[in-house]
Amino acid sequence: MSSAIQILWKQALKTFGSRKNAGYKLYQQNFDHLWSLINKITAEDVKVDKQILDFVKLQPAPMCVIVLFENKDMTIAIFMLKHGVTMPMHDHPGMHGFLKVISGTVEINSFTLKNNSDHINMNEEIKAFRHRPIILHKNSPACVLTPQDKNLHEIKCIEGPAAFLDILSPPYGVDDSGKGTRPCTFFKTVSSKPYTDSGDLIQEVRLLATDKTPGFYSYNLKYTGPPLM
Repeated sequence: MSSAIQILWKQALKTFGSRKNAGYKLYQQNFDHLWSLINKITAEDVKVDKQILDFVKLQPAPMCVIVLFENKDMTIAIFMLKHGVTMPMHDHPGMHGFLKVISGTVEINSFTLKNNSDHINMNEEIKAFRHRPIILHKNSPACVLTPQDKNLHEIKCIEGPAAFLDILSPPYGVDDSGKGTRPCTFFKTVSSKPYTDSGDLIQEVRLLATDKTPGFYSYNLKYTGPPLM
């Protein structure tokens, strides 16, 4: 009998697999089914237990990461943030993604770029819209990002350690040419002003592309949950 995480993995392969092939199309029905499956995943399904969370508390690194699966089409990973830690604002160029909290509580601030660009230069200022912050815990549905919508976010652990399961496609490890890595750009807010045309959008902001925040790094842990294959 397949485990919940194996069922999720198989649906992720169906949704995002072979996206490098000519004629690949992302079908909304597959995407929606994947979202419904990730909403059912619990910490127990991937063996994120008290022992692991206590280990995370003791690490000097602000974040620990468990990679469950990665190929040229997608990455499935668990991120664990220590209490009070904020993952700096960053982008997901050309990616679709799901984020499902399985332990603890986080606050997510998401941003949508005013104009999408294939390349962002370091120290370049860009315009974006800030969405209303959301609080997520283990009973919350997964949040979604696309290449056009909510593609930037920062994540703060407000009750932790907090753990969340991520599915990203395509992965950072493969760029559109298939010959290099996909850049992850970090940002900081330069200025903001209220935005009142939509209930979900609360600010129009100017962001500065920066290097990774000093002192923020991660420690990799081995996945010990049910096998995917």
